[in-house]
Amino acid sequence: MRAAVWNARAALLYSLGGWTALGGMMYYSRYGSGGGPENENDPQTNQGPNKEVYTTETPFGFQVKTEVTYRDVQPPLTRLLRRVVSFFYSSGSPPSEK
Repeated sequence: MRAAVWNARAALLYSLGGWTALGGMMYYSRYGSGGGPENENDPQTNQGPNKEVYTTETPFGFQVKTEVTYRDVQPPLTRLLRRVVSFFYSSGSPPSEK
């Protein structure tokens, strides 16, 4: 009987700690460094979309211009998972996105 009570208390303690850590990470990712006034002048956060322009010429003399636009938009869950994974790397930076 004592073992069952101890097991229930330990499970409650670990689940409370886990949910607290997860909630803290979610709060920090949303409000901690989320592009406030201190990040407005940071050139890395204000990058526009990456554009690549390709121009090809057809046999009939027409030119075809193709623009490819890449945006660095990630869903919140992906940002959270990258932040969690970055805790396991010793360099302090998140893993490569490629």
